[in-house]
Amino acid sequence: MKKVLLTTTALVMTAGVAAAEVSLSGTAGVSATSVSGANASLTSGVDLNMAVSATAGNGMTMSATVDLGEGQLIDYNDDFAIDNQCATAETGAATSMDAAGAQVAATNNNDTCGFVGSSGAPAITLGYNGITVVVDAGGIDDLYDDAQHDDVSVAMNVGGLDTTITMDTDATDSHGSYKVAYTMGDLTATLTGSTDPGADTAADAIAAGGGETAVAARAANDYSGSKIALSYAMGDLTLSGSTDDGGDLPATHTAGFSYGMGDLAFDYTIKNASEEGWKDYDAKVTYSAGALTASYATDEVGVSKIIAEYDMGGGATLFASSKTTKGTNNFQTVGMNFKF
Repeated sequence: MKKVLLTTTALVMTAGVAAAEVSLSGTAGVSATSVSGANASLTSGVDLNMAVSATAGNGMTMSATVDLGEGQLIDYNDDFAIDNQCATAETGAATSMDAAGAQVAATNNNDTCGFVGSSGAPAITLGYNGITVVVDAGGIDDLYDDAQHDDVSVAMNVGGLDTTITMDTDATDSHGSYKVAYTMGDLTATLTGSTDPGADTAADAIAAGGGETAVAARAANDYSGSKIALSYAMGDLTLSGSTDDGGDLPATHTAGFSYGMGDLAFDYTIKNASEEGWKDYDAKVTYSAGALTASYATDEVGVSKIIAEYDMGGGATLFASSKTTKGTNNFQTVGMNFKF
């Protein structure tokens, strides 16, 4: 990703005063996308990120990114959604698919939107002596269940353990999470946990009625959860496994492998969830040669995902992807992104 340096040596002051830098990067794209079998529609958009950073005389660093955008970009390889880049009341939230595979509609009014920041309070990152602190009110994913969000993240290495903790500062719904990882040769062990994953209990409480909001439902149904995951690399083969106590839900266990063979890579994971036996699985095959990368993935409920990307060089990428559920067209798109 190319960066455009906006600052000059005038911003680099005398010793003891912070040296500042400002840079721009982003993505522009155009695509044709069909959702839930509807006729394809053209979309275009730009996501512009302005990064600012400074280093104090004592070695402390501070950085922040302002996210600006307009129009719509396509999330073609993860959520399979149309993402609005302009975060105003007129445009609403980014679109996504519901559990049945239907696209959640969002209002769009780019004529009145213009370039605006995506957040009224952008994240601030502070670094000092190997410790990194991120402050982003409501914008930090819970490390155990990223459906919940925290306000502060602290990352450090303690005795060879890569450790991260997150904290929420809301007194009415206090929660937090942690992640500890240790690598010894080809073996990596990771422990994650949360004082309140919340997503499932919130949905259950709302579905049961009573008009509870997600926050109120989580506050009334707090529970803790933890997960330990192991991976072991043996050349082209990596074995993995995990166990998740699920908080107040039944435990989940997984086992899987990743294997690379020339231009091909295979990934397979099987899961024992909700005490129903080892019947849930995710399988994926990826082909990568030169500028072309293509993959096909499927699971036990018949969700199939096809993704193809062609690197044109200079930051330009052609892409096409499709998500279907048991033969039903949910999401198809083709387009081009340009990163700068």
